[in-house]
Amino acid sequence: MGWSRQRWWLLFETWEPRDATSRILFTHPAFRTITQPALRDLTRHAEWLRSVRQAAGASDYPLVINARVDCFLNPFVAGAEAESQRKLVPEALERASAYLEAGAECVYPIALWEPDALGRFMSDVRGPVNVTRVPQGPPSTELAALGVARVSWALYLYLASMAHFENQLRSIQE
Repeated sequence: MGWSRQRWWLLFETWEPRDATSRILFTHPAFRTITQPALRDLTRHAEWLRSVRQAAGASDYPLVINARVDCFLNPFVAGAEAESQRKLVPEALERASAYLEAGAECVYPIALWEPDALGRFMSDVRGPVNVTRVPQGPPSTELAALGVARVSWALYLYLASMAHFENQLRSIQE
């Protein structure tokens, strides 16, 4: 797809567009919006994604929309019990389908990691998928075998680096 030459935007479900903000989006590639994740009205968000896609096309702006699907995030952060993600897959698939239809090139079911739920999502989604590589989730080789297009390490790579750095410092002190 040539995504490496295009500008990537992770469009949060909570991002509220404004005229000035939209202009910034298409003129300043470094601009990012970080908000608290929360599920929005599906139709409204898909319409907004469609308008972003149309604006990018009209401006000849090389934009890749990686649309975040937040169904799994709040239960994950709250410490939901194991094997609870499967029941969230139908809603996540509905959102992913709407976002892909609206013009997203990729969907990001953030915090989806349970193998059974991930396998079901991957078998039914009709577009590229970005997942977060969480410590308790499948290794990258299994994610690739499932057809995951993009793996995000999020803050886990930072945490692993800091743990390694801390161990190195401890070894110097000994």
